[in-house]
Amino acid sequence: MGSIVDPALRLSAQRALLGAIYPNFRAIKVTANGSQIVLTVICEAAPDETEIDAVSAAAAEIVADFPHASISEQVIVINGPLPVEDALVAGWVFQRAE
Repeated sequence: MGSIVDPALRLSAQRALLGAIYPNFRAIKVTANGSQIVLTVICEAAPDETEIDAVSAAAAEIVADFPHASISEQVIVINGPLPVEDALVAGWVFQRAE
């Protein structure tokens, strides 16, 4: 079993995502490997420009809380079942009711 994602990072992501989660977003997770943060958004369909901008704005807010880190964004489309993962280890901060 892996390590639980830092609660400060998860809380930062949840704050940054307030008002930025669109109906197309099925799940969102945030992880860190050293000073590299990865924000992953799983969508139902290809995101439009507004949705991509919302992800980028949230990523900027997250990395602002961790000045020595860098961040990358992954936006992926999954039409089938979501991955089955330990929410705390995988860094899940949002999952849509389905």
